[in-house]
Amino acid sequence: MKNKNWIIGFITINFIIFFLIGIFNYKIDSLGLLKETTLDNVAKDLADGKIVAGLSNIDERIFRKKQIEYLKNNVDYVAIGSSRTMQLRKNMFLNDGIKNFQNYSVSGASVEDYIALIQVHQNKFNKLPTNIIFGLDAWIFNKNNGQTRYLSLKNEYKQFLEKLNTKYEISSKNSELNENKISYFLSIDYFKENIKEFKKNQTYFIVDNIEVDEALKMPDGSIYYPYKNRFPDFNEVSNIAKSYAKGSVYSLENYKELSNTELFEKLITYLKDNKVNVYFYLTPYNPITYDILISNEKYKIINEAENYLKKFAKENNIKIVGSYNPHNLKLKNEHFFDGMHSLDTAYEIIFKDLLK
Repeated sequence: MKNKNWIIGFITINFIIFFLIGIFNYKIDSLGLLKETTLDNVAKDLADGKIVAGLSNIDERIFRKKQIEYLKNNVDYVAIGSSRTMQLRKNMFLNDGIKNFQNYSVSGASVEDYIALIQVHQNKFNKLPTNIIFGLDAWIFNKNNGQTRYLSLKNEYKQFLEKLNTKYEISSKNSELNENKISYFLSIDYFKENIKEFKKNQTYFIVDNIEVDEALKMPDGSIYYPYKNRFPDFNEVSNIAKSYAKGSVYSLENYKELSNTELFEKLITYLKDNKVNVYFYLTPYNPITYDILISNEKYKIINEAENYLKKFAKENNIKIVGSYNPHNLKLKNEHFFDGMHSLDTAYEIIFKDLLK
């Protein structure tokens, strides 16, 4: 009898625990898998042409997916890169009459992100974009770049890999959640992710123009940073640029050789074979940062990555703008707000001749 009561009690307690986990997962639903979330509402507002302020601490990949899914019109010009491409706007290279541009960039973008986001676009519009501008950071060819955030779009990544006749391989360091909604509802892993999300404050509001000291998300997918970054103190920028290069450099550590080139080339070849116009944008470093990096033997591979991309672009008739070397572009400290993020003025210099 005691054993029977113990078993019933054990089952009851576990049922209650998983019931509470399910309710919590449904309520928070940080990836927007079980119901509409804040990210859905933001994506709808952007699709309606509104400017969104204040939203932070989100899964950018999931957000970009939702933003694409809520778009009302087809997009001919797409930009995909990291945060170093997020400020690219249509008025920097397109005529005023051309409205169909979207910036799909996500922080710390990798080749896997390019692939997944293109698939999200294709799922939405049933076709590839006509034109894609790739923001190419030197770290995309570093197998030790630590970028695994693309796994938020794992299904789209796997879907596009089939087009490239490439097998999907799971790294042992990357954990993955189950794929069906019931599994997410009861998932301990998803519960842990939702606890993290619960601690964040996902609030946002609509503004009428960009003259607001907030991080802004624009209807075309581009962003504006708060005033501190939009209008920086350049003496402070200089100090930040020096510190950036002397510490552990973002995604460039243990960069021994160029990796991922085969996957990258398969992607670009597939796009060109399908009549997509491809453009390369090499994201510049602050000259202070760049000079320190290049003086260090372990970071000279940045130039090797640039030479590879220039050679590949030439062989495949791809227009290339920008350079990891800011001196090639005559950019100064005053064109940046830190060691690797440029101001709008730098974008305007680099992209003015993109379509000429």
